[in-house]
Amino acid sequence: MQYTYFKPCDYDFSQTVVSLLKKSMAENKDRIAVVSGNRSLTYGELDILTDKIANYLKPYGVGREKVVSILLSRNEMMVVAAVGVLKAGAAYQPLDPSYPDDRLAFMISDAEAVALITEDKLISRIGNFDGVTLNIKDIEELETEEINYSTKPQDLFILLYTSGSTGIPKGVMLEHKNLVAFINWYVRYYSL
Repeated sequence: MQYTYFKPCDYDFSQTVVSLLKKSMAENKDRIAVVSGNRSLTYGELDILTDKIANYLKPYGVGREKVVSILLSRNEMMVVAAVGVLKAGAAYQPLDPSYPDDRLAFMISDAEAVALITEDKLISRIGNFDGVTLNIKDIEELETEEINYSTKPQDLFILLYTSGSTGIPKGVMLEHKNLVAFINWYVRYYSL
């Protein structure tokens, strides 16, 4: 088997997923950013919707090193919710609606989630959640204003859990710098 190795390369280590997204949003406002079935959002629309989520969450103390759980059906709003959480400075925890209710409850509790973004048909799956709950149907009505983004490369980006098929689910934490390094490698490797 032949392996291709690359020399280490320099890139801007101060970048975060949020700063990279903001750059793309500013440069590509009218281009399609998200597609799900027959629905799509431009970068400009994505920017506005995600700012609304971040503005809504910030007054509730959502920010650095906090986790927001996202329990949604597969559609374009999964991306909107995740980016909105990141813009608020927090990490997001994607939850799979196919998991049993007790596993979802364990994962939210174990992550110490301070907020939950969900939808009408799934909200009943989460019993006694104490934090802030945002229903995706309410996002359009939220106010938007300029956000001061303060995300740092070492901040938590995502909290992923194993399925728990062999016992209790285990959490894996990734920081912004992990994904930014991967993005830089990917762009270089595939000559994008």
